[in-house]
Amino acid sequence: MTFSIEDFVRESNRIEGIHRDPTKAEVEATYDFLSLTIVSVKDLCALVKVYAPAHRLRNQYGLDVRVGNHIAPRGCPEIEHSLDAILQRAMKGEKPWRIHVDYEILHPFTDGNGRSGRALWLWQMQKAPIGFLHQFYYQTLSAAR
Repeated sequence: MTFSIEDFVRESNRIEGIHRDPTKAEVEATYDFLSLTIVSVKDLCALVKVYAPAHRLRNQYGLDVRVGNHIAPRGCPEIEHSLDAILQRAMKGEKPWRIHVDYEILHPFTDGNGRSGRALWLWQMQKAPIGFLHQFYYQTLSAAR
């Protein structure tokens, strides 16, 4: 089985209930994102602008969201600082599953969090010193303890 960026975007979209082929812009933006050496808030904003064009970073008061039973922290300037702190931890090699959980709890964007969070997770997984499946296996066991 061969993995492609297009396959990743397709599956990530399906998780969100988006049942269509990925757009060329989504695939290109994801490829560009995964090619980054470091990831910034600006980089994630650019990715979300492609995934969910009408949505944005929740760095202003009133940009509040609720997803199912999860009520994300209120929109405010601190959201951007919290997101930057998560990205700094990701670049220092903190476990990808922990970064993903914290990213999704923060829910930094008005939409596109699932897809951008999975892209960030994959970006981090590419940097893992051991293979993807090996890393996933041990993360899963560790998280279950």
